[in-house]
Amino acid sequence: MQLPAEIRNMIYTHALRDDQGINLVATFKHKRRATERVSEATVTKLSGGYRIYSATRINDELRAEEEEPKALVPSLLAVSKQINHEARDILYANDFIFADSCTLYNFLLNIGPGGAKLLQSIRIMSWGYGRTLKGYNHSCFAVLAWATGLKTLHLERTSGYASNPKSCAEQLYRDAFPWLEAVGMAKGKVDAAVDLLQLKTEHFESSYWDGTATRVVPGAERIQTFRETLRDLLGAQQKRVMATPAKRRKVKKNAAKGEL
Repeated sequence: MQLPAEIRNMIYTHALRDDQGINLVATFKHKRRATERVSEATVTKLSGGYRIYSATRINDELRAEEEEPKALVPSLLAVSKQINHEARDILYANDFIFADSCTLYNFLLNIGPGGAKLLQSIRIMSWGYGRTLKGYNHSCFAVLAWATGLKTLHLERTSGYASNPKSCAEQLYRDAFPWLEAVGMAKGKVDAAVDLLQLKTEHFESSYWDGTATRVVPGAERIQTFRETLRDLLGAQQKRVMATPAKRRKVKKNAAKGEL
């Protein structure tokens, strides 16, 4: 603590920063849902395409095949309150990369609301499919509602078919409305969360045969439609919430006839 602040920041960065991001996969530890930090190559394998692998696929054989990620020292934050205050933003400024929605859910459960508020960048590589894992697509956003300080949320793939951007936006809204609305409330702008979403243009590109030639629909156009649909859904919900309640009509009763 006798070192200048600039030197301390250099130490914090060396101990808590990984330029390749914090790559995480879901696992179980001591019978608890947890996450495990792995290399970038490993998280790519476990989130391959639309075929989502089981969270328990991470094993010793796979660990031995891939190189270990850069060693970090998060326990440094426990040395003192001053070091925790000075260094925690450096740790949480890393790009946190999650193999799937189940991994994100496990991670947020363990860091709690206090840690979630410090997150700045999240990347979801894939989504849960099938009866076992699909429920995590909504659950992860229910706890992500704590993370209203996010600057970017990268979606490597969407939870719906990108060939239909309106349907894709509706699917994301069904899954993510807790976080979308929490960010809107925190920032005072109902569609603020839409501006935080980062989508891959090539994922939305598509082509079709019009009878004479193959036509390509640019991904940028589909992403624009996706964003507009999401904004409309958020705006419609705000109008429903803010709508003036209908006044009840007083009904006079004919006492003589006993009729309304």
